[in-house]
Amino acid sequence: MATRLRTPWLSGLALGLVVSGSPGHAAAQSELALEFGGSQIGPPVGVEGEIVRYLMAGLRGSTYADNGSGGSASVLFGRTLDDAAGGSFLSGVLEASLVDRWTPSVRGALDARLLGYGARTPYPYHSIAAEGGPSLHVRTARLGVDMEAVGGIGTSQIELFLDEDGPRRTFQNDLWRYGARGEVAVGPVTSNLGVTGGWHRTPAGDYANVGGRFVVAGAWGVAELRIDRWTTPTATETTGGLALAVPLGALWSLRGFFGRTDPDPLTLAQPGSRSGGVLVAWSVAGGASHAGSRDAGVVRVVEYGEASSRVRLTLDAPEAAAVAVTGDFTLWEPVAMTWDGEGWSVELAVNAGTHHFGFLIDDEWHVPDDAPDVVPDEWGRLNATLVIEGGPS
Repeated sequence: MATRLRTPWLSGLALGLVVSGSPGHAAAQSELALEFGGSQIGPPVGVEGEIVRYLMAGLRGSTYADNGSGGSASVLFGRTLDDAAGGSFLSGVLEASLVDRWTPSVRGALDARLLGYGARTPYPYHSIAAEGGPSLHVRTARLGVDMEAVGGIGTSQIELFLDEDGPRRTFQNDLWRYGARGEVAVGPVTSNLGVTGGWHRTPAGDYANVGGRFVVAGAWGVAELRIDRWTTPTATETTGGLALAVPLGALWSLRGFFGRTDPDPLTLAQPGSRSGGVLVAWSVAGGASHAGSRDAGVVRVVEYGEASSRVRLTLDAPEAAAVAVTGDFTLWEPVAMTWDGEGWSVELAVNAGTHHFGFLIDDEWHVPDDAPDVVPDEWGRLNATLVIEGGPS
């Protein structure tokens, strides 16, 4: 059976994954960013111990196609403010996703993740693991269903000793897990409430969870509030918190988590109470597309009204056989666009409010670079944002 350790830096692995995996992919299709910030990890509930605080710095790169296929890589270094409390760690994550969108509402994906973690103090520890599996996602205007099968393998090693000059004992653990998780969400992409659940088998025993989450997204970013009840081989745990990803202009962004991290069935990392972390990123290359204007690029308001306005959408796709626009203002049903010899266009009446949309070019999802305020949905797919204020400003 795998050795389970109540060490703050091992719980820090779970927090690092939460902070680096806050809701949604970055709005940029390709980006290279420097990250820096801080975090803190508290001891598990019922265990006496000090809060450990870290300073963190790292590098993250990502590239995603319009349909959600792509990948990301990140490396993160953390050092405690008090060396006696936990020392330092180095972690890395490599993720990839291959997406096939069968219809505008249904997509399948094959996801994979490779992660590594190492710490020298207070005890030399390192681990490496890989996991992934197929998933199915269904999204209509008011309902989302996500199902995923996941499996993983890995190994970890730790050296324990009574004092620095005393004998050491090395523990080698084979890590593995398999299971499934799912979610049913009600509401539009920009504001929805979901019920989640999962089951995982590991060499330490079975893990199971059930919970709920609320997601709000917009041009300002994405926020997710969630709570989960976990049954683990050693205890029953309640976890949850607030995760967010917020663009701060064209070159800066912020991601963070505040709450109690989930246990990780693969690495056997345990929940950390009173946990939190913030990473601020500076885009060295790439970055989000923020045209920001009502009249930017593909969108132009041609007639204003108090309750709704007439909007003209245009797209330059001369090689396409058929182009349609779809968004929450069409109930995510495709509306055909017309070729006028210079481009594709359509005029629609759109109610006042904030809307998200994209185009289908020969049934393939597309959001052009000059679309206004591009944001990701919970699938990782990019959507453009349209704000109708109810009258000319």
